[in-house]
Amino acid sequence: MRADIIAGALFPDYELTDHTGKRRKLSDLQGQDPMILVLSRGGYCPKDQRQAEGLVQLHREMEVGYSRLVTISTDNMLTTNEYRTGVGAHWTFLSYPGRKVQKYLDIAEYTDPEHDPMIPHVIVLEPGLVIFKLYNGYWFFGRQEHSLRRRPAQ
Repeated sequence: MRADIIAGALFPDYELTDHTGKRRKLSDLQGQDPMILVLSRGGYCPKDQRQAEGLVQLHREMEVGYSRLVTISTDNMLTTNEYRTGVGAHWTFLSYPGRKVQKYLDIAEYTDPEHDPMIPHVIVLEPGLVIFKLYNGYWFFGRQEHSLRRRPAQ
């Protein structure tokens, strides 16, 4: 992960294609609410599928608490929709088979050249795309990390 993607920094306002084929900016999806952004390896990965299944219940709670949930995947549109539908998700999935986010954030996973996924992350964003917490992780248990980055001391 790039060294400047840390707590307190602004996360890039990517514009990507959602599961319906519409171009969406992260800031528009977030609005004025907190948002959890899931950077996914893709629908082919059983561990990512299991995590997304677990997020279905959390998403129900997040909606009540005026919070957003968005998943970004390296999958193409068809696979993104199959992934979303297969796990029963009702939040926005963004697709970017061109690997724009993966390359910019420097999170290419070198262990799987066939799928060329990104290293999975969960990023908690305050309103305004401000990074509150960043979790990087294999494998699972909420992905609570090998290298949690905290806000620098003020």
